[in-house]
Amino acid sequence: MVRRLAVRKILTATGVLRSAYIVAIVSLALSLVGLLLYLHEPSDVILMESFVWLIEAMSFGGLALAFKVAASRTVVYRARYEILRLESLAVLIAAIIAVFVSLLVALRNLTSSHAEPTPVVLALYPLLSGVTSYLLERFSIRSLRRVGLDIVAVRMIAEKLKLDIVFEIGGGIAIVMSNLLGTVLPERLAAIAMGAYVIYGLLGIAREAAMHLIGVVSRNAYRSMAVKVEDTLRRASRYQRIRRLRVESYGTFREVEVWIEAPPGMTLGAAYRESMRIARQLVHEIPELLRALVVLVPERQPQRSQREKRYARRSRLPAQRRVNERRGRGSGRSSRPQREPQPHAHSRRRSDAAEPGAGQA
Repeated sequence: MVRRLAVRKILTATGVLRSAYIVAIVSLALSLVGLLLYLHEPSDVILMESFVWLIEAMSFGGLALAFKVAASRTVVYRARYEILRLESLAVLIAAIIAVFVSLLVALRNLTSSHAEPTPVVLALYPLLSGVTSYLLERFSIRSLRRVGLDIVAVRMIAEKLKLDIVFEIGGGIAIVMSNLLGTVLPERLAAIAMGAYVIYGLLGIAREAAMHLIGVVSRNAYRSMAVKVEDTLRRASRYQRIRRLRVESYGTFREVEVWIEAPPGMTLGAAYRESMRIARQLVHEIPELLRALVVLVPERQPQRSQREKRYARRSRLPAQRRVNERRGRGSGRSSRPQREPQPHAHSRRRSDAAEPGAGQA
C-alpha cells in the first residue's frame, strides 16, 4: 500500500512537468524570433537575449526529460528512490550553464566596440520577453500549488524566470535610455548590474541543487518537515514525543527517520505494529514524503533532584543506623553504645570491711 502511494506521487509529479515542456517550447520560439531580428538589424543585446532563451529552452527541456527518466526507472526498479537525484543533477548543470551565459552577456555588452545605441524599436523584444517570463513564472507556480508538491525542477524554472524578468525589462529600458541620451553607456551599466544580480540568484539555485544531490536539506526545509511530522503525530498517534528526526532529500521528495518515545512496558509486537501504522500515516499525510522509518524507543525517566537522590540513598540504610545517626547528630556525641559504669576500688574495700561487724552484732 505504501509503495503504491509513493508511485502515485511520482507519477503525479511527472504529470506536473508538462509545464516545463511548455516553458521549453515558448523559450525556443522566442529564441528563433530573436535570431530573425538579429539578422534583420544586428544588435549585441538582441543576440544575447536570443541566446539566453535558447539556453533556457535546452535547460528546461533537459530538466523535464531527466525527471521523467528518473521517475520511470524508479517505478521499474522498485523503490530505488536515489535515482530521483538525477533531477537535482540536471538542475545543477542548467544553473552552471546559465551562470556562464549571464557572464558572457555582461562581458559582451561591457567590451563591445559598437558605439551606436541599439534601435529603439528593438527594445520591444526584451520588454515583451520580460512580460512573457512573468506569465510563464506565474503558470509554473500555479502548477506547483495545484498538486501541493515542491518539485525542484519546476521551482528552479520559476525562480530562473523571475530573475529573467529583471534582466529583460532592464535591458529594454537601457536601450530606450541609450537612444534618449545618444550614448551606449546606459546599456553597458545595465548589463553589469543585471548580470551581477542574475548570477547571484543562479549561484543560490546551484547551491541548493548540490545539497539535494548529496541528500542534505536546508534548515528551513528541515523545520517545515518537522512541523508536518508533529502535526501528523498529533492527529494519528498517542505517542507524540519525538527524540530524533532525520530528513534525507531525493530532490523533490523526502525520506524521514523518526524516533518516538513510548512506554517501557510495551511489547515488541505491539511496538512493531504501532510503528508500521505511524509510518503509513506519515507517508499518506505528507505529500512530498516517499518513505518513513519509525522507531519506538522507551521513554526516558524524569530527572530527579539532588534532594530526592539524597533521600532515596538514606531510605536504603537500616532503621537502627538512621536512629543512631540522628542521635549522634543531635547530642554531639558518638553513636557508639554506652558501657555500664564500673564500681571503684575503694568502695569495694569499704563494703568488705563492714561485713564482719554485722555478723557480730
